[in-house]
Amino acid sequence: MMEGTLMERLRRMADRVISERPSDRVLNFTLDGEKYWIKRKLGNGRNQLVKYSVEKEFYYEIARMTIAGRNNPDLVPEIEVLTPDYMVTKDGGPTVKNWLDSDKSEAEKELILEEAGAALAALHKNGIVHGRPALRDITWNDGVIHFLDWENRMYSQDPATQKALDFILLLQGIYRENYPEARERADALERGYVKNGGEETREEARRFLMKHSIVGSLTRQLAPFKMKDIESVRKIYDHLLT
Repeated sequence: MMEGTLMERLRRMADRVISERPSDRVLNFTLDGEKYWIKRKLGNGRNQLVKYSVEKEFYYEIARMTIAGRNNPDLVPEIEVLTPDYMVTKDGGPTVKNWLDSDKSEAEKELILEEAGAALAALHKNGIVHGRPALRDITWNDGVIHFLDWENRMYSQDPATQKALDFILLLQGIYRENYPEARERADALERGYVKNGGEETREEARRFLMKHSIVGSLTRQLAPFKMKDIESVRKIYDHLLT
């Protein structure tokens, strides 16, 4: 049996797991029946053009999680262990993407999406923007929701636009998966978001799309090619503007 405080035991376990898989950026382990995740200070390859240092990206995410967690403690995983090389958080359960691909009933899936939309609205209500909310980065466990992956940079300095982009990107994530039930699922997410105070941001999202209407026109012209990302953008325009 391991001795010491939980934090000490978690750190020893994390060190051991990392030593066994030294090239992995994200790892997990189980301790006392609880699952935990390790996120290491390693590059993810997504920000090569921006060229932020790995060090800066690591502490940027920690800072954003800390700020978001103070304002929304129920929606952000608590950092259980923090070292100069990694952080450890407790597992929040399957992701929304996992649930949508599961054998749950469609009614249950739409309820999860409605709750995810409401959770995003709660973040926004408290002045917190995620940056790239994706179905794979939101966990749901019996109604408890956590937003993961806080390392994403903002594409706008305007808070209203930032919230609108959050909303658009989460809706786009549903259409990108090309579910047969995509429209109903997007409606459920939107319903939860608007019911929790997100109506103004939904209108801002519409204004943003209208301002960039040329993008919508281009996606319609490219529709015959059936490109996944292009199609998901086209469907967002159709969803919010028609």
